[in-house]
Amino acid sequence: MKEYKFLKVARAVFKVLAWLVLSLGIIVGIIVLVTGGAISTAALTPQGTTVPPTPKAAGLVFMIMGALYFLILYTISEVIGLLLEIRETCKPSAA
Repeated sequence: MKEYKFLKVARAVFKVLAWLVLSLGIIVGIIVLVTGGAISTAALTPQGTTVPPTPKAAGLVFMIMGALYFLILYTISEVIGLLLEIRETCKPSAA
């Protein structure tokens, strides 16, 4: 099974990325829902203008995108695992 070491590593990387994307998507979505994404530039400009706020509904979009990307990355990870199991099962016996 040495020749498939890369696939084992790739499977683990995809799982970690899937959970990271899901957690960041939820965190960013909640931040946008709560704050609206408005950034004050009063300290940067003498007029004290502000950047137009992001609609709070965009927070839901970030959460949905995070969930969708999680689903895609986790599915890739599971497909790699399934292929490795199929390969292990179909290996010829040492008779």
